[in-house]
Amino acid sequence: MPLSHRAVFAAASLLLIVSACSRGDASPTTTLPAPTVPPTTQPAPTTTQPPSVEVTSASALPGDLADQVEAIYLLASGVQGQAQARQGLVDHLRDNPSPRPAPAAVAVEWAAGTIQERQVAVVTAGDDVILAVSPGGARWEIVGADLVSLGVPAWYGHRNHQIFVIGSDARTREDPIKLRADSLHIVTVAADASSASIVGLPRDSWVEAPYGRNDKITNTMASRGPEVTTEAAETLTSLDFDGYIVTGFAGFVRLVNDMGGFTIEIPFAMNEPKSDAFFQAGVQMIDGFQALAFARNRTLAGGDFTRSFHQGVIMQWGLQAAQERGPLHIPEFLESLDKHTFTDLTPAQLLQITAAALAQEDPFEIPNLVAPGSPGRAGSASVVYLSDGAFEIFDDLSDRVLDVVPE
Repeated sequence: MPLSHRAVFAAASLLLIVSACSRGDASPTTTLPAPTVPPTTQPAPTTTQPPSVEVTSASALPGDLADQVEAIYLLASGVQGQAQARQGLVDHLRDNPSPRPAPAAVAVEWAAGTIQERQVAVVTAGDDVILAVSPGGARWEIVGADLVSLGVPAWYGHRNHQIFVIGSDARTREDPIKLRADSLHIVTVAADASSASIVGLPRDSWVEAPYGRNDKITNTMASRGPEVTTEAAETLTSLDFDGYIVTGFAGFVRLVNDMGGFTIEIPFAMNEPKSDAFFQAGVQMIDGFQALAFARNRTLAGGDFTRSFHQGVIMQWGLQAAQERGPLHIPEFLESLDKHTFTDLTPAQLLQITAAALAQEDPFEIPNLVAPGSPGRAGSASVVYLSDGAFEIFDDLSDRVLDVVPE
C-alpha cells in the first residue's frame, strides 16, 4: 500500500537528520525533533448479514412452511432468494416489487386440512393471506399470496379462473355423476381477486352433444359423466373451463350444514310442496334442507330461468357467510367440499379459487345472471334455444371476466 504524503515527509526528515549526524563535521548541529505522525487506522471489517424475516406463530408451522413464508416476504421486497413457489407467483412478485422493506418479524396464524390426499394450508398475518400445498413430506409450495401489508397485488393463479358448477338431480343414495345435470353455472373469479361473475345455463338448453347428436344439456351427464356435460358446455359457449365441480341433493345439503347454515333473503313468499319450498319473504337463517328447497323451486314466474337465478343468489349469500368466517376456514371448507362433491380441479386450484372469491369486496355486487333464451320444441322435446344475448355474454367471458352486465 503506497505511503501517505505525511509519511513520505517524515521519512525524508529522518534521512536528513541521519545524514547530518554521520558527516563528522565539527561545527555544532541542531537536531530537530521528528514530526509526529498519527498512526494510520484501518476501518474494522464489517459483515453484512443477509436480510431475514422472523415468522412466529402460537403453534409451530408444519414442515418448512415458515421458511417458505419468510422467502415470499423477502421476494416481495426485492430480496432475491430461494422460494418454493409457483413460477407465476415468483414472476409476479419480481414484476411488482413492494415499495416497503421486508418486515423484520411477522406474527402469523395458520390452518391446514387434507384434500385429495394432499395437505393444504392458509397462513394469515393481519390482512395478508398466503396459500400453500404440500406435495408430500415436510416440503411446502406457496401457490398464492395477497400481501396487503406490502402493497403488492394479489396473485391467485397464472390466469383468471373459470369453472363449471353442476348440480345433479341425484337423490340420496344415487350417484350424482350418473344422473341429469339440472343446475348449471359458469363461475369466473379473477386471479387478482378484482372481480367475479355467475352465469347460469338453462338446463333444457339445446346443445350439440359430444356423442354425435343434439340433446338437452341436462341429459348429457346421465350415464355419461360430468366430462361429457362440460365438453358440451364448452362447445356451446366456445369457452374453456379449468374444470368442474358436481354435487347432488345430499352433498349440497351437507355442504350447507357443514357451514352451520347461513342467512339469506327470500325475495317473496313461497308455498311449493314439490320442492318443499315453504318460506315467508325476508331475511332468515336457513339450513341445508331449506337451501335445497329454495334452489329447486321452479313453480314461479320465469320458471327454470328464475330458479337458475335463485341458485346464483344462494352462492352470493353462501359467499358472504364464508367471508364472515375468514380465510383460515378455507381448509375446513375444502375438506367438506372434498367429501361431498366430485371435481377434477387440483388442490392448488381449489385453494386459489376459494381465496380469490373470499377476497371479493361485496358478494352482492358480483353479477348474477342467466343466459337468455326462448322455449321451443325439438321434435317432441320441450327445449330452450339460447338467444343472441346469451352468445354475447359468452363472448364477453372469453377473457374470463364479465365486463358488461346486461340490464
